[in-house]
Amino acid sequence: MKNRLRFFASRSRAALVLGLALLAFTAVPSMAAVPEKGTEILWDHYGIPHIFAPDHASLFYAYGYAQMEGHSELLVRLYAQARGRAAEFYGDSYLASDRWVRTNGIPERAKVWATRQTAEFGPLIRAFAAGLNAWAREHPNMLSASAKAMMPLTAEDVYAHGMRDIHYDWLTSEASVMSKARRAALETHGSNGWAIGPSKTVSGNAMLLSNSHLPWGDNDTYFEVQLTAPGVTSYGAVWVGFPVLRQCFTEYVGWTQTTNGPTGAEVYRLTLQDGGYVVDGQTKQFEVEKQTIKVRQADGTLRDELLSIRRSVHGPVFSDGRGVTVALKVLPAERPRMFEQFWKMGLSRNFTEWRDAMRMQQLPIFNTMYADRDGHIMYVWNAAPPVRATGDYQYWRGLLPGDQSALIATDKDRIVPFDELPQVIDPPTGWVQNCNDSPWTSTYPMAIDPRNFAPHIAVLPSLGPRSQRSIRLLSESGKITLADLKAMKLSTRSEVADHFIDDLVAAARKSGTAKAKEAAEILAKWDRQGENNSDGTFLFLRFVQAAGNNFQAIGGYAVPADPKQPLTTPRGFADPAKAVALLDAEARRLEAEYHTMHVIWGDVIRLRKGSLDLPGNGVPGTLGGIRTVATGPFVDGKTQIQGGDTFYAVVEFQRSGPPIGEALLGYGNWSREGSKHVDDQLGLASQKKMRPILRARADIEKNLESRKVF
Repeated sequence: MKNRLRFFASRSRAALVLGLALLAFTAVPSMAAVPEKGTEILWDHYGIPHIFAPDHASLFYAYGYAQMEGHSELLVRLYAQARGRAAEFYGDSYLASDRWVRTNGIPERAKVWATRQTAEFGPLIRAFAAGLNAWAREHPNMLSASAKAMMPLTAEDVYAHGMRDIHYDWLTSEASVMSKARRAALETHGSNGWAIGPSKTVSGNAMLLSNSHLPWGDNDTYFEVQLTAPGVTSYGAVWVGFPVLRQCFTEYVGWTQTTNGPTGAEVYRLTLQDGGYVVDGQTKQFEVEKQTIKVRQADGTLRDELLSIRRSVHGPVFSDGRGVTVALKVLPAERPRMFEQFWKMGLSRNFTEWRDAMRMQQLPIFNTMYADRDGHIMYVWNAAPPVRATGDYQYWRGLLPGDQSALIATDKDRIVPFDELPQVIDPPTGWVQNCNDSPWTSTYPMAIDPRNFAPHIAVLPSLGPRSQRSIRLLSESGKITLADLKAMKLSTRSEVADHFIDDLVAAARKSGTAKAKEAAEILAKWDRQGENNSDGTFLFLRFVQAAGNNFQAIGGYAVPADPKQPLTTPRGFADPAKAVALLDAEARRLEAEYHTMHVIWGDVIRLRKGSLDLPGNGVPGTLGGIRTVATGPFVDGKTQIQGGDTFYAVVEFQRSGPPIGEALLGYGNWSREGSKHVDDQLGLASQKKMRPILRARADIEKNLESRKVF
């Protein structure tokens, strides 16, 4: 009986808390003035908002409103995670996320960020938050009870969300910290980016390829938008919940980014002693803080989960559960004006102004490719590492000794200035590229010499097959048109196939079994692409996967990879007999599973969302294709694309007026349940089509779905 009484009392308290939260939500003021008259959102047929505003505050307000229209549930839940309170509103599955956020002090630091904005920019973030809340007040029936309980959203939520994404998911992450503690490898994000100069184009105009490769969902979800206001002519995409654009092109400038894995988030192994840890031979005691995390249970009641946070002079402390204790130092999180830097990049009207914005160095990560209407192009390994007296890149990216204070950077230490980062401007090749490779291969032949830079700044020269494909397309294409750029972006050809198929087929024909020879003939006739109807892609993928990293399972390459020779290495098999034997084994395995070796690529690689189930195209990064797909597990012989090509755009700048181009956001621009914009671009992805980028108001009006006037 007592247990039942406790149960009902607990439920009553939970209901009271939720009710008070809903009351507070409905009564809260807008937190900012309503947008000026004339502010409007024009939604086109693909659910892309084109926002026109008479001033910047009104623009941010409307942009927040638009994000909630397309992604309210997702956005509010992401902000709950950034508060470290997602388990309180959404349940036990978010407890680990809350622990990570709270242990790193993200909510507290977000409050500090809010106080350290400039007088010009701070009000814009408050206007963005006001727009989020305005939509919520107007559409209470479209929010779940959990989302309502999160209201109102604040500027601090916006900063916390940005920090959680950039500093504690991209720059480092819980998985990254644990992998370093265990000295294990970790899979990272990927993308492609190209900037093409006037000497490389038929029109004499600069061009840009923006091509993110991300998981299709959660905090990696992109939102495409046009922003127009005095001095603002931006178009592009960014993660849901961000108030500024990451992939962006204006009438004057444009940039795209790929991840680069810079230093700046260091992990230190602690030497434990007498209940504390050792630094410079002295034992120090941990700073300990106790917090309580509320966790919503299935019946709606809340339980308390105790969180004990330990901190050292390095930062928050973590244990890998195997006897290794480490501390994390994320020095770039002390630089609070990341959003303002993105904003100023978009306000730039020329190369000089854009570089001035980059010199703020508030954004601590991402290879960045730039192009503009004046014909300039640039690549930079963007980062903000402290100046180091010792150690190379691999040293600082590894597990550092935590007992030496000289290795612990502080916010008083000088960071490497922007102009001293690896970069190339207007190279004679007429192009720059990056596909998550090192900065030294941003052009071919290499124009940046690693010997001219401090060894701790960037990784040594290295190339993956996707980067090799990128270099081949750019270096062998001659002068190109925008249509050529689009075709190159949509190419599904495998660079790995071009390096190895001929040798594999020849070896199998010479000494293979009947089954290996049969498989070799399929590969000989294969178009070496990942098209919907390609026959041979799946067979070759199985072979490459079984061969292992660098083909180590079959003896390796005959000629190893050389970043200085990306078009001709690696090549050949060190042990052709092992390669042929593996082809035989994989052919038999494929035949056993599918009753044929002629498995059509689009039959097994599927694009699925909502009620759609369409043939996919593109190839995994391991095969070295520009059109990249990442798939989930196979079920009944099929798998679905869950990542890879996300937002991609090809853009050509004009000498006057806005750039022209095409784009696609493969999974659609909305996540709101029941909206047609959740999957209305999937069919185009299956057909390898893109849609025109609408920028002129007259074109938007012709493709108008709805209008919101403030």
